[in-house]
Formats: sequence, C-alpha cells, structure tokens
Amino acid sequence: MTGMRIDKLCLAVLLALPAAASAQVGVGVSVNANANVGDDSYDTTAPGDPIESTDVFYDQLQPYGTWVDEPDVGRVFIPNEENYVPYQNGHWQNTSVGMVWVSNEPYAWAVNHYGRWAFSNEYGRWYWLPDTQWGPAWVDWRQTGDHFGWAPLAPDVVVRAGWRVPVESWRFVPSGRIFDPYVTRYYEPRDRIVVIDREARPIDHYAMVSGVRCVVGPPRSMFAARHVEFRPVRVEARTVGRWTGGQAHQMTIHAQANHAAFETANQRRIDGNAHFHTVQAHVIETHPAMREQINARVNVHENVNVHENVHGNVHENVNVHENVHENVNVHENVHGNVHENVNVHENVHENVNVHENVHAAPQGHGPVEHAPPAAHVEGHVEAGHGPVEHAPPAHSAPPAHSAPPAHAPPAKNEHEHH
Repeated sequence: MTGMRIDKLCLAVLLALPAAASAQVGVGVSVNANANVGDDSYDTTAPGDPIESTDVFYDQLQPYGTWVDEPDVGRVFIPNEENYVPYQNGHWQNTSVGMVWVSNEPYAWAVNHYGRWAFSNEYGRWYWLPDTQWGPAWVDWRQTGDHFGWAPLAPDVVVRAGWRVPVESWRFVPSGRIFDPYVTRYYEPRDRIVVIDREARPIDHYAMVSGVRCVVGPPRSMFAARHVEFRPVRVEARTVGRWTGGQAHQMTIHAQANHAAFETANQRRIDGNAHFHTVQAHVIETHPAMREQINARVNVHENVNVHENVHGNVHENVNVHENVHENVNVHENVHGNVHENVNVHENVHENVNVHENVHAAPQGHGPVEHAPPAAHVEGHVEAGHGPVEHAPPAHSAPPAHSAPPAHAPPAKNEHEHH
C-alpha cells in the first residue's frame, strides 16, 4: 500500500514539473492545434467567417466613436468614453478556441477579436488599429504564483518603435477568480499592480486556429496546478465577431456603399470635438505622407455636401413647380367660378325680363286680373261716398287704347233711378 502511495506521489510531482517550470521561466508554449496535445487541444477552425474588409469596421463602429489619424500608425478608432481602457469591462471564458474575452460593449465583437490597441500621447486616449486577422483575444498574459494578468497587445509598428503598455493598464486578479463573471470586482489596485508586475512572468501560449496563430491564454495545466475549476465552452460565432459567409459579404457591400456617408458623419464628429480637430490639423501639417490621404477624405465629405445641396435645390424647385401647378388649379377654379357667376347673372337677367313682361301685361290686351269688381264700386256708393261722378255714361265709348272688362255691366245714373 505504501509503495502505491509513493508511486502516485512521484507521478504527481512529474506532472507538476511543467507547470512549475512555466511559472518561473518566460519561455512560451506553442501548441499546434492540428495535433491534439492533451488538455491543450483546441478546435482547428473557429465558427463562422471573419470580417472581409476593414471598411466594415469604419461603417459599423462609427456610432460609438471617432476615427482619427495617429502619426506613424494610420487611421484609428477612439471610443466615445473618455477614460476607456480595453479589455477592462467584461470577463473571461475558457473555450474550444482559447481564452475569449466577453463584453457587453456594442463594439466588443470587433475591438476584442480584431486589431490592436495602444495609447496615443497626441490625443490622450486609447486607440484601436483595425485588422481583419481574427483571434479569441489579442492580449499579453502574465502570471505569478497566485495571480493572472493581461493587457492589450499593441500594433507591431508601435512595438518596433519601443512603446510598452503602461503598468497601470495591466489587470491582475487572484488565480481563483480568473473565470468569475464579475472578475472586475477582483482587480488589484494600482499600487499593488506595480508590485505584482515586478514578479510576473510572461505566458506565451499560442495555437493555430482557422489558419491564424492565436493567443489562447494560460495552458490548462496551469489552471489545474492552481486548483482553478473551469469548464471549456463552445463559443457562438457572433459572440466573437464571426459571421456566416453571406453575412460577412453583405456587411462589406453595405460598408462600401455607405462609405461617403461615413466620411461625412466622421468629419462632423472631428469638427465637433475641439481637441480632436486641433490634433488632426496638426497631424496634417506635420506629416506630409498622411496629408494626401486625409485631404482626399475631406474632399469626399465636401462632395457629399455639394450633392446634398444640389439635391435640396432640386427638391425645392420641384416644390415651386408644384406650387405653380396649384396656382394654375386655383386660377382655373376662379375662372370656373367667374363663369358660373356669369351664368347665374344671366339667369337673374332673364328673371328680370320675365318680371318686366309680367308687369307690362296690364297695359296690353290681356285681362286685368287685379281690377276690382263692380260690386266693390257699388259698395262704396251705398256707404255714402257719393256718386261716381267720373264714371262714363252707358253710351259713352271707352277710350280706344283701353278695353273695359268684359264682365263689368255699364254703370247706372243714380239720378235717373230716382
């Protein structure tokens, strides 16, 4: 029984030796994913397809920051958050393609899995240089006996110029908290980071995934040696900035079609930020090699504005034409109303003529319907008003132009009656 325990102890020591060696020496461990090596085997192919063109990043990230020109680097993206630090807000997952940084930032799918980060002394902010080479997370890893730490990988052009990530930009956490969903709660304070960083050793651990030499994070044996529990998970394509072939191609087409609009919107952002505008103007003045590219983009912006103005003028002219057309319609309506009024006037005139004809009838040869009957005259006599002296005698002929009523009897002479 004792011999079996000794054998097991010796085996455990032998298994722990690689972890101890890697903890003390900064020699990297390169894993060929095509050859599954124990616990450090990874998928040879990541799910989905990578982005085809950096134009997609210009198009998709535009609402979340500003694209400026960093001297000796090129066109870079600066997030809207002034104190933004990459690979700070999120958590780690151990996946089938390596250590993946998961974040809720709307542009995390791009800046966490493509490109490189560095700090600009000109702009005083972190910037991201785009690239279409995909990886689970482009960071440097370090470790001590009881801590893991990481910091953004810088662009090669910056590294060759001697730039190093500031010490305060490193994030160190206790080894047992590396996979905690709330890992940000366990970040070591700045004064502790300075001390830990002096003891830390690099972890250079890579694997070939989808034809790219990717940083995959600490070897799993290192987690086991520190009694860190983990369960590898299989990632979703969109979570790590990969898409179906059709989606990736459509994003490229949309970005290229929208390029002029992007340039216009981005130039407005630069002009609206006094600090960015000043630095950009200084870059144009002091870097002739970049000046031509920047001026070409500004010309695109101006041409778009001219196009918008022309389009606006055409639109206004169309409105004027429509107003003229409406005025013509109004004129026609007024003309129609005048014509109708003339017709009404003519009808009134005809009615007046009819009225005049009716009025003229008593002087003609027709019957006088309104003449009082003889009885009415006699009534006046009986009432004591005296004889009708002006009444003509029975034998008197009426005037030639006046015809007496056919039914009226001749008037009697009151004196003869008596």
